[in-house]
Amino acid sequence: MEHFFVLFDNVIVIQAANPGLWGSFVNFLGYILTGINNITNNYGLSVVLFTILMRFVLLPLDLKGRASTKKMNDLKPELDKINQKYKNDPEKRNRKTAELYQKYGINPLGGCLPLLLQIPVFFALFAALRQIASVALGEFFMDLLNQYEPSIVPVLDQIKEVIDKSTEIKGNFADILPQLFVRSDLPIIDKMKELAGSENIDLLVNTINKISDQEVYQFLQSSNYSSFRFLWIRNIWIADSPLVSISGKPINFFSGIWNGVFILPILAGITSYYQGKLVNPSGGGEQTKGFTAIFPILSVWFTSMYTAAFGVYWITSNIFQIVQQIVYNNINKPEKEGAKREER
Repeated sequence: MEHFFVLFDNVIVIQAANPGLWGSFVNFLGYILTGINNITNNYGLSVVLFTILMRFVLLPLDLKGRASTKKMNDLKPELDKINQKYKNDPEKRNRKTAELYQKYGINPLGGCLPLLLQIPVFFALFAALRQIASVALGEFFMDLLNQYEPSIVPVLDQIKEVIDKSTEIKGNFADILPQLFVRSDLPIIDKMKELAGSENIDLLVNTINKISDQEVYQFLQSSNYSSFRFLWIRNIWIADSPLVSISGKPINFFSGIWNGVFILPILAGITSYYQGKLVNPSGGGEQTKGFTAIFPILSVWFTSMYTAAFGVYWITSNIFQIVQQIVYNNINKPEKEGAKREER
């Protein structure tokens, strides 16, 4: 699947060549996010609004899954009796279990299917964020090089044309350029020299190495890229971390122009833990307990490794689902359900 990225009047447009169904869906989500950003002119706020919109779209599936799971939990005492009574007769146990499900009109997979349907949406959202990050950073560093060293513009255009047309290099120049600002010894450089010429690539790498993080920061503060800033985060397309600069380059702890203060990963871990406790207040089985314990750790790792935009998405989604679960729990309190049964 090949994607083309265009920056037109500071508006990112994602175009695709023969993207297929999956690519079209990813592009569609990208159009929505960039459309929101055209209004807000702040990618952090746009990701928040975009996430809330997606959670409302997925809300019917979520509620259906929760309702099915609740029915299954209500039947647990009767299921336990069947399992105990027919523990030595698997065939009869399965038949009685199926009869119980049929009696109450329950699909044992009803709680899983809505969740499974949401998984492709999650990966599509992640892919859309990566696409937008790629073009945004690519255009940012292209503009930075053009301003810092105008004489490199013809060479830069030539390199871009050769790389984008090549079938020997995975990705396009917009994907590779931000990586060169992080590391100037990438293995792919040798292949780039073969395609675009050693002299051209050496000039590009040397120019990049001359640009300090302070100069990158000064350029980032320009009005053209004000949409990259969000709260304490200096560049939304770089991880929220005091261990990386605003260009994504590894730095010593809080040295140089750091990009963030590690707040998003911490919030991701806290909200993921709290969400898990709300969904399974009793802790569930051993497998559920293990997942509840490890998921917040994974949340911290994911949001510290990927862009701050992804961290904003993750936390906003968690907070939405926490509020949703609190409301759902209050509506379906045992005493309210008991009163409903008495009224019947």
